[in-house]
Amino acid sequence: MIARALMVAALGLAFAAGCSPGPAPAEISAPPAPTATAPVRNFTLADQGGASHELYSMTDAKAVVLIMQGVGCPIVRKMTPDLKQVQAAYRDKGVRFLMINSNSQDTQGMIAAEAAEFELDLPVLKDAGQTVGRDLGAVRTAEVFVVDPKTWTIVYHGPLNDRLTYGREKAVADNDYTASVLDAVLAGAPVPVIEEQADGCIINFI
Repeated sequence: MIARALMVAALGLAFAAGCSPGPAPAEISAPPAPTATAPVRNFTLADQGGASHELYSMTDAKAVVLIMQGVGCPIVRKMTPDLKQVQAAYRDKGVRFLMINSNSQDTQGMIAAEAAEFELDLPVLKDAGQTVGRDLGAVRTAEVFVVDPKTWTIVYHGPLNDRLTYGREKAVADNDYTASVLDAVLAGAPVPVIEEQADGCIINFI
């Protein structure tokens, strides 16, 4: 009963914030994510300013970080300062950062307006055909994928950190998952195994 009450309270907070958590992950019919040995398929998408970005052209990158974005998603909006900090810490180390919007209802104009509001200094790509989101196996906004350009495989899929969930918001994260993975990739060390589910709004695949 206590666990159920806590779940209801958390869901209530999510709805109040304007972001429905949707079904539990096990209840969502999501496309399978690439396996550990299968490379991410190449893609070319336009960003909020109309410039094109091809994944496989980023061969000089040490790692590529893909973050699922959704216009108006409270968790994405609240995680933006944390994302900016990670980007600032790793940009000069050869890590590329891209946000991807696969929501069917979000237009390029809406994406550009939100990027300007939050002063995002990274491309926000419009996945108009939703192919990239499906290929990645994305389900929710705020999911992070770290891709190793040497093999184009996903070495991490999960939340940016543990600061934000539906029912809790910490002042400071206790675990910076993405940063830990990037440190390992840059050092050529084994990537830590992190099994955490990212909270975020359900991506509206059609």
